[in-house]
Amino acid sequence: MGLFKTIVLGRPNGLRRTLAGKLGLGGAGPAAGSSEPPAVMHEPAERALGLRKEAPKDVTPPDGFEVVLHKDSLDPGKIIEIIIGGTAIAVANVDGAYYAISNTCAHAAGPLGEGSLEGTIVTCPYHGWQYDVRDGACKTHANTKVSTYPVQVVGNAVCVRL
Repeated sequence: MGLFKTIVLGRPNGLRRTLAGKLGLGGAGPAAGSSEPPAVMHEPAERALGLRKEAPKDVTPPDGFEVVLHKDSLDPGKIIEIIIGGTAIAVANVDGAYYAISNTCAHAAGPLGEGSLEGTIVTCPYHGWQYDVRDGACKTHANTKVSTYPVQVVGNAVCVRL
């Protein structure tokens, strides 16, 4: 049952488990059978993920770019998984500079957005492979890379081109 629950609800600190818990569907939310109503039924996804501010809706991104989050929403030294246009990416804030890479580790498809970020290096939570968020280069296995995506900050919006 544990593997099935992980497949359906995601990893304990993962995107699906966080959202499911916040919506009262299991995971980190109220216990099953609890009389406590879900506290955040209509909360924006940004807040459910721990982001402080909703992505600006009044910003027109450059051609080919999509607004992914508010620039003040992701603290320096943090990385987060975001799904945009059906693609999972990891967006990192390195001392106020934003970078976007594929969310999928080249080794075992681990979620890089759930990894740890130290400087410009993100460590995959599955097996510890490390990538530089600036260019996608793998520090663990030479000649391996993950995709990177151009990022522009427009006003308060972090915009990514897929």
